[in-house]
Amino acid sequence: MNPSPRAHIYRMILALIVFLAAFIGIRALAIPGSWDSERWYRTDSLGELQSLPLRYGGNESCDTAGCHDPKDETARHQEKLSALALGPHEGLACEVCHGPVADHVKDGKKVNEAKVTVANDLCMSCHQKLIGRPDQFAQFSETLIYHKLLNVRERSLCRACHDPHEPK
Repeated sequence: MNPSPRAHIYRMILALIVFLAAFIGIRALAIPGSWDSERWYRTDSLGELQSLPLRYGGNESCDTAGCHDPKDETARHQEKLSALALGPHEGLACEVCHGPVADHVKDGKKVNEAKVTVANDLCMSCHQKLIGRPDQFAQFSETLIYHKLLNVRERSLCRACHDPHEPK
């Protein structure tokens, strides 16, 4: 007896149904019961996350730690903070460049100096010329007239000419 000319189609459909059923079954077993598909996190983990120490505290945490109290701050630092608030980096928190507050302050006391980034990798993470990045956003270019005159390359040190608090 000869097999039906459509037998391979039926076998393919059967294989797809078995594969799909196995995928749905394994997926159902792999998702934890506390998974909240509307919020995209496990609701059981909220208590655990809240008990962890604060890692990033924002600019306000610098003031409350006592290290950068605005009343006792030096004029130079206040000048830099004012320039930052008016410049293109106004939306950035101090921790973007200087590291998380948890590495700098423990229990309200300063334990380490704040990180000061010297390499330009941090600058290039935002200012490297990429397709699709808006032209009004400052992008590094070796063809810029000032960079050509000074022979500045992408691996050159940005801070040699630019103050991150007042980049222009």
